[in-house]
Amino acid sequence: MSITRHLRRLLLAGASAWLLWTGSSTGLTGAQRNGVHLTPNGYRVPVYGMSVTRNAEGALGTECARLSAPEIERAQARPVSRALMVSYPHATVQATAGLTFTIIYTDAAGTGFNDAAAGPARKLALEAAVAAWSKVIQGTVPIVVEAAMETPDDPESTLLASAGPVDFFEVNGRAVPSSLAAQLRNRSLNNGGADIQVMVNEQADWDYSLNGVAAAGQASFVYTMIHELGHGLGFLDSFDAETGQLLNPIPFPYDVFVNRGSARRDVVTDHGADQLLADLTSNDLFFNGPKAVEASARSIRPLPMVKLYAPDPYEQGSSVAHVDQDTYADFKTGLMAPKDFGSGTDKIDILTLGIMADMGYELVPNAVTARAPR
Repeated sequence: MSITRHLRRLLLAGASAWLLWTGSSTGLTGAQRNGVHLTPNGYRVPVYGMSVTRNAEGALGTECARLSAPEIERAQARPVSRALMVSYPHATVQATAGLTFTIIYTDAAGTGFNDAAAGPARKLALEAAVAAWSKVIQGTVPIVVEAAMETPDDPESTLLASAGPVDFFEVNGRAVPSSLAAQLRNRSLNNGGADIQVMVNEQADWDYSLNGVAAAGQASFVYTMIHELGHGLGFLDSFDAETGQLLNPIPFPYDVFVNRGSARRDVVTDHGADQLLADLTSNDLFFNGPKAVEASARSIRPLPMVKLYAPDPYEQGSSVAHVDQDTYADFKTGLMAPKDFGSGTDKIDILTLGIMADMGYELVPNAVTARAPR
């Protein structure tokens, strides 16, 4: 199967990610245009991907970008039914006091995660990334992750890997990813289907070290997937940079904490379209949730709020749904930075956890993070 066909499986998700996104186990319906996709429950979400880049000096890096409408339209679906999912190899990941994750490996026998030779190391690396989240988030309803690998048709492909929410549910007036909605409602809302879908470029030069550190010239599989799973868990916005409106009648949990400036509460969801368009390119956006504010004050880059990435011009796929690149440049604060976030740990930083807590996730008390609080 081509990577183009497989991408449609990941097109359900929203905010950064590194590779691409696709659909759900029930398939995709509705028109795709203007770089957004319609989920089975009718929510419009942006579709993102991150590519490997090379600067003028030849140094490798990464950069996130939003897929265009034609790119989305060219993707062909290969839905995996819930009934079929039970026949695939799977793993259960649960850290002490943490949330349970079930990973379903949907590659064909002998390929990708199910390859006889390389598969075990790949699975261990993905399970290590999932464990990083299980160590810091607690809840009552297991999260189901559907994972697969693909070989790009184009040998020059620069895509790495991605993860995104399969669908959203309305909870308390917000469009909430199913993984979080299940915790808030204390029950699965998608009948046990996948909450997050993961796709990985099998041909990327991966370092599968479980500590999140990569050798020179390689990408850390564990650290990359920790980042991508953050997006799959809901670290994403739904602002339309063309209209100054939300993509849906109700906001994502992330949206309601995006603030203009850090001196006072001034959430951009209260602004008119013209003002919001200016906000998105102001280099003056912050996340104002109380847990994130507390984490920011204790971080190695203390600010009144967590600064978000909002350059001028707007960068599709990078702006808003990431922490600021210049402010948070290393793993101690920058797991969810948009570019060149590198490697160095198998843990999650306190800024990311503060944001996740504000969105509604319950954190494991005294969890070990990328940098211990002061």
